[in-house]
Amino acid sequence: MQRSQLLSRRRGIAGIVVAAILWGFSGIAAQELFLRYHLHPTWLAAVRVSGAGLLLALWAGPRGRTNALKRFAANRRRLLTIIIFGVVALDGVQLTFFLAVAHGTAVSATLLQFTSPVLILGWISLRRLTTPKPLLLLLVVGALTGVFLVVTDGSVTGLAIPIAGIAWGLASALFTAFYNLMPVELLTKHNAEVVVAGAFLIGAAVLSPWLILDAPPSVTMHELLLILFVVVGGTAVPFLLYLSALAVIAPLIANVVGTLEPLTAAVASVFVFELRLSLALIVGIVLVLGSVVGLSLSDRHPLPPENVAPPHPSA
Repeated sequence: MQRSQLLSRRRGIAGIVVAAILWGFSGIAAQELFLRYHLHPTWLAAVRVSGAGLLLALWAGPRGRTNALKRFAANRRRLLTIIIFGVVALDGVQLTFFLAVAHGTAVSATLLQFTSPVLILGWISLRRLTTPKPLLLLLVVGALTGVFLVVTDGSVTGLAIPIAGIAWGLASALFTAFYNLMPVELLTKHNAEVVVAGAFLIGAAVLSPWLILDAPPSVTMHELLLILFVVVGGTAVPFLLYLSALAVIAPLIANVVGTLEPLTAAVASVFVFELRLSLALIVGIVLVLGSVVGLSLSDRHPLPPENVAPPHPSA
């Protein structure tokens, strides 16, 4: 590998690392907004998608993506697909994730969302009428065991997280799996930037009523700074870093490096929310992330093919 290519790969991986850390802090900022300021999750999701959609539209124009979006919209079948992708998949991920944070914690929400490869494996196996290899089944058991330890803190008599937080977290994993599987055909025909930019714009239009319906009566300066971080530092900046990195590294590598997101949320929660890192929680985190990495690196991993993998759903 040439020196320039090696440097590009290192910069790409560094970009993914920074993006994953920013996404982790975004969950922490959201938990702070829900816990201390009682903002409505649907309002924050609408702000995030709308703000990101606007920034992506401004970014796409100078990069010559406007004409590509127009050509994309000219095909009715693909237009319908991207509408469903934006409304159901993208908005679904954002809403369920923030609801999981509001009813649980940023750590539990992120870890539950990261179990989506297990659902993808199950769906692909069902479609192909095949049984996964024993190693993959072992990794699935490992991921489920890790989730059990996270939501119960190792207790067999009760839950460490409200049932609503668990339910919304599992729903987030379901929508994340759908997010990864649905646009595969679109991504074989169009650049990922065009697909996701269009999805964000459509998703923003659908969520726009909640900008008014669930708007807080007032916003303090601290709240405003946290909201701006969620939209810019926790969405737009990592999204651009992620897309730039995909130009020089495989999406599969990006998915693996992206497991830094829940680790960041866990470490930050120790300092911000005084999270107690019990042995059960630590083991649970290791099992979930280890299983996700194993599923991603498997020779028959359940994620979409590398050349058609969509950008990270946290974007």
